[in-house]
Formats: sequence, structure tokens, C-alpha cells
Amino acid sequence: MQSNGTPFVIDRALVVAAEHHGAGRADAAELLYNEVLTVDPANATALDGLATVRQSAAAARSRSIVRRGARRAVRTGLEAVTQRSRLWKYAALSTCPRVIGSPLTIQPVLFVGPGEIVLGEDVQLGWRRSPLFYTGYCHLEVATASARIELGDRVEFNNNAFLKSEGAGIRVGADGLFGANVEIFDSNFHDLDPARRRGGTVRMAPVEIEENVFVGMGVKILKGVTIGADSVIGAGAVVSSSIPAGVIAGGNPARVIREL
Repeated sequence: MQSNGTPFVIDRALVVAAEHHGAGRADAAELLYNEVLTVDPANATALDGLATVRQSAAAARSRSIVRRGARRAVRTGLEAVTQRSRLWKYAALSTCPRVIGSPLTIQPVLFVGPGEIVLGEDVQLGWRRSPLFYTGYCHLEVATASARIELGDRVEFNNNAFLKSEGAGIRVGADGLFGANVEIFDSNFHDLDPARRRGGTVRMAPVEIEENVFVGMGVKILKGVTIGADSVIGAGAVVSSSIPAGVIAGGNPARVIREL
């Protein structure tokens, strides 16, 4: 061992490994300590150095986890405070005196008008991981005293839902699932005749969406429409006439594409 210079190589490797460790290069230090132990498995300095390096690495990982957790906690706290203040603001701005039920409002919701809004069990409005969660809001409006919007049990609307009834009524059956930016109206709101557009006759007809209907993002559902149970309406569709149960429909105007 003395003649081939092995003790000198080991000593030098231990010095360099210690320098690496001191400079924060834990991977290089661990590599050198392992090489020494390959030649001299019982080398106490290498064993102690390797244990110290691994302890330091574990402590560094632990500190990193704590820092990441702290950052997540800050983000979560900031989100909660920011969104809570928006929820309170829109609740304060709501004017509808007849809101029956207690939905889970993930996004702010504005309840407007003198009519009646009936919300079943476990209705959810808004979705955290979708566009405009922090800037938009859901708008449910019953514009006249006779207007009514009814959402069945477990109905979920994504962000920026816009439902407006002028009197004919909008009813959504249980377990309906709706994407972001969905609009539902029971009225055309204005006379179509150019001369009477501001003071003519408004046409209304009820909207009936049966149970377990899945409506994609950006869909518009117009007055007088019935959508049958279990059907799917593709994203971006404009539904101006009724859709039967158990089908997929899409397009403008929406038409049946195929049966489920």
C-alpha cells in the first residue's frame, strides 16, 4: 500500500471531499467519500464524512419542503382572503329577496331581481381551476316578480354562468353539469321588428333542462328549449330548439349528432 501511493490518494481524496462539502457541493463530496470506502471500507474519516454529508442533504431537503409549504400557505391564505372579499361584495350587491337554498359559491354570485331563485341540495356555482375564477362572477337574474329560476340537487355550474328569466321560467333538473360561460334565457328581451325593438312585445317561453344533462363551455340555451335527460351539448353550441333525451348535440343551431 505504501509503495503504490494508495495512502496518499486516500488522504488527498478526503481533503478534497471535505472542501467540496464545505463549499456546498454535497454530490461531489459524497462521490469522493464513496470512492475512498471502495478502497478502504473501514476508513473512519470517510464514514464520518459520508454520514455528515447525507445528514446535511436531508436537512436541506427538509428546509426546502418547509419553504415550499410556507409559500403554498401564503398563496392559499392570499387566495382565501381575496376571494372571500369578492364573495362578500357580490352578496352585498345582490338584490333578489327570494333566494331559497344555500349553494356552494366557489365564485362570486350575483342574485338579481324581484322574482324567485330556488336552489336544491349541494348546488355549486363556480370552479377554482377554470378561466376567470378570480375576475368573473355568476349572474342569476329573475327580472320580474313572476320570474323563476330553479336548479335541482347537485347541479354544478362552472365560472361566469349567466341565467336570466323574465317570467316564463328556467328549470334545471338534478345532477346537471355545466361548463364555463354558459348562458340560459327564457326570453328574447326585445321585439324583433326594427320599429318596435325598444317598446314592442317581448316573446318568452320556458326552458326545461332535464336530469343529468352535460352542457359544454360557452353554450347558449335560448327560450322555449327542452333538453332531454342524460344528453350532452357540445361546447359553443347555440340551442334554439329542443333536444331529445340520450343524445349528443352541437353546432349553431344545435342539432343531434348521434345517440349516446
